[in-house]
Amino acid sequence: MLQLFKTEIKKFKDNSTIKLLGIFFIALTPFVILTLKGIFKDATGPISIINKAISEIYDLPMVWEYQGYAASWLVFFFLGFMVLQMFTNEVSQRTMRQNIIFGYTKKEFFTAKVSVIIFLAICATILYALSSAIIGMIHTPGFDLELLLDNNWAILRFFISTIGTLFFALLVAVVFRRGGLSMFIYFAYPLILEPIMRGLTIWALIRGGKPSWTIMNYFPMNTIEDLMVFPFIRIFSDFLNIHENMSPVHSYPIAIGMGIVYTALFLFLAWKSFEKSDI
Repeated sequence: MLQLFKTEIKKFKDNSTIKLLGIFFIALTPFVILTLKGIFKDATGPISIINKAISEIYDLPMVWEYQGYAASWLVFFFLGFMVLQMFTNEVSQRTMRQNIIFGYTKKEFFTAKVSVIIFLAICATILYALSSAIIGMIHTPGFDLELLLDNNWAILRFFISTIGTLFFALLVAVVFRRGGLSMFIYFAYPLILEPIMRGLTIWALIRGGKPSWTIMNYFPMNTIEDLMVFPFIRIFSDFLNIHENMSPVHSYPIAIGMGIVYTALFLFLAWKSFEKSDI
């Protein structure tokens, strides 16, 4: 796999789009949540309360959640788009066909793409872990190692969220192949189509006399999102779970388990679709 990975990297090292996406991700991830810091810095009166609330998101352990939520969106937009580009460009430029005709098997070609995705997920997770730890240590007075490690498996959750998102991008690229169509489906499904399906499902359950928020949890991209959900939604979810015995968000252990299941499913479906497709 190492040789396949090296060959794959050589293919795209001079691709300006891929390089630009990588630069944006690396540049924005450590600093994106810090952009809120100065907005209400000089506020007085009631608005100053907002500044105090914002300052708390940089403290340990909350920074793990806010930074993870922000970084997961950057993964979705920049690294997911990168995966789409890496596959659909090879289809449109016919380099995939050339690779397979001149020596690659389908399995080797697919494995090369998977190796790059794993590499991207590891790099993104390291960047997330380092940036969260540094921001937290700078902003938390009197922090200690125990407080730093009190993160509810945040690093593991972020890794599963990242690799799940990127394997979803690979699945979309393999199934739809064309750059424009793949891009539309990749962005439209989690942002538009799945929320509509979740809403219609809940509406149908309400009409049937069996309303339940928990059905939302089991849609694939919602499950991936639950790994690094917006912290206020997690707080609201915990409140509902305590008082109404229902929650619109998976608990951390279930989110991790379901995230692994969906990640494996995305990879399996992508491989089966690629295995049966024409080159």
